[in-house]
Amino acid sequence: MNLSEKIELLIKRKQLSASQFADKLGIPRSSISHILSGRNKPSLDVVQKILRVFPEISAEDLLFEDRSLGASLVSNVAKEPIPVASTSPSLFDAVSPTPSESPKNNSPEQTIVQSNLRRPKETAVPTPQEVPAAPSVPPRLEKTIERVLIFYTDGTFSESRPM
Repeated sequence: MNLSEKIELLIKRKQLSASQFADKLGIPRSSISHILSGRNKPSLDVVQKILRVFPEISAEDLLFEDRSLGASLVSNVAKEPIPVASTSPSLFDAVSPTPSESPKNNSPEQTIVQSNLRRPKETAVPTPQEVPAAPSVPPRLEKTIERVLIFYTDGTFSESRPM
């Protein structure tokens, strides 16, 4: 019996739905769906969370194909597993943008970027002895800034072009 089949058996013996199982582990529901359908194999992180939430299962019984899950998997209402904190937000969790990510703030940042693009360079005036001979650069080889893109974590972006 492979690991995906053992996870499916564990879900049945604990009398949980796939969604409830994913919620107990603190992983996205789609991850369990992909594991059960055979699309993906369980990651080490998923295996560790299973062992943490269901301490009655031994790692050897879960991981080795020649071992079967013990009879201790019968659902026990009195024993509640320790909840595992999710390290990444679920697809279904509402994420509110921070003030710097809010669409209202795109304009001031764009103004700051544009003002920095137009700011003259502050340089000290060299004395005639310090001025090296500048090489002649043809205009077509000079690099100029065409545009600046700023990407935000919510999938939006702002664009600035020098004037």
